Amino acid sequence: MTRDEKLTALNAVLQRCKQSSFYRNRLPDKELISFEELKKLPLTTKQDLRDNSPFGLVCVPHKELYQYHESFGTTGTPVSHWLTKEDMRSNAHNINSGGINFSKDDTVLVRFPYALSTIAHYVHAAAQLKGACIIPASSWSTITPLTRILNLMQKLEVTVLTCLPLQALLLAETAEMIGLNPSKDFPKLRAIFTAGELLTEGKRKLLENIWNAQMINNYGMTEVGSLVNDCEFSCPHPAENDFIFEILKDDLETDVKPGEIGNLVVTTINKQASPIIRFLTGDRAEKINVECPCGTETSIRIRGRNRDTINIASQRLDLWDLDYIVSHLPYHRFWVAGPSSNGLRLVIEEEQNKTNINRKIVAELEEVYGLPISIETVPRGTIYNREQLLAVGEVGKPRYIYSEKELVQKFLSNKPQA
Repeated sequence: MTRDEKLTALNAVLQRCKQSSFYRNRLPDKELISFEELKKLPLTTKQDLRDNSPFGLVCVPHKELYQYHESFGTTGTPVSHWLTKEDMRSNAHNINSGGINFSKDDTVLVRFPYALSTIAHYVHAAAQLKGACIIPASSWSTITPLTRILNLMQKLEVTVLTCLPLQALLLAETAEMIGLNPSKDFPKLRAIFTAGELLTEGKRKLLENIWNAQMINNYGMTEVGSLVNDCEFSCPHPAENDFIFEILKDDLETDVKPGEIGNLVVTTINKQASPIIRFLTGDRAEKINVECPCGTETSIRIRGRNRDTINIASQRLDLWDLDYIVSHLPYHRFWVAGPSSNGLRLVIEEEQNKTNINRKIVAELEEVYGLPISIETVPRGTIYNREQLLAVGEVGKPRYIYSEKELVQKFLSNKPQA
């Protein structure tokens, strides 16, 4: 899409938005003549979406509505999300534009939740558009515990597993507990497609080593759909034909410079049922300058939610920073973090091969981040109860950041004293 075509699409969506009760009096009547004018329009916040759910952002007649979803509501009242048939198709095509390359030869196990969430439905549609066979296993239930998922993956020769990064790690742990080797006992598995949780480079390498399969990640959200896809070279590219991306400083007005971290703001330009203008996502992002072999020029790195950060002195550490630190340690499957009285505190589960933490590496990391880093190891099962994995398994997104008091009470209170 050329710049002029994109501006035309933007003006079209602005006019369509005025059919909704929320946007009717928030948007100008005249067309925008430049993208700079977009920045004069008010931001749309998550609270705006909550306050105007379920019908306040709907822009099409009811007969055109095809599917309804809601956010999980873990941080407040659930947000409504409506789709037309074209919206569903657009998100499926968006996923297929990335590097997962579904085909008729694939058997795809969908481990995302189908209940009200969107990603399972998008992936399901995307894979079937390419002729793949779907196993709709969904997320945790008494019908599909982790052990049964592993059984399905083996006996049905699954080629693509789709799930949260955490789920891929818990499945690997469960496989090892029942005597399987994830890297050898699933020979047909060629890729794991993840979404719904930040996939850092450290976690990507960890999971690829465990499963001997390529990790392909998708970043999106219930409110707007699929936004950023990994290409076949594992580089995250934004869907620029469907969205306008802004990365703003904390003043929420000034664009960050290339390589700087800022607040991600998204405008949908092709969405039909409930488009959103200048949505403040709550996520931290940065444009990264890479010459991708796939030929796509723009790449965006998502660094996690703004709320998932630790502020220590003048430093602000996000999940990307924390996982970078953990990736340099001998144990990096399961961990949590929080502030200490004078620095960063990490609590990490021991793994099967007990190894001493290299204090030289820790010192180098302290120099990089300019603060003290204390690391405490705890026995396996402290953060994730392995017995539960064999019964029902974990459900939901992981939590990594805790207060100093919570770290002690939840993870360290029963630790033997040295």
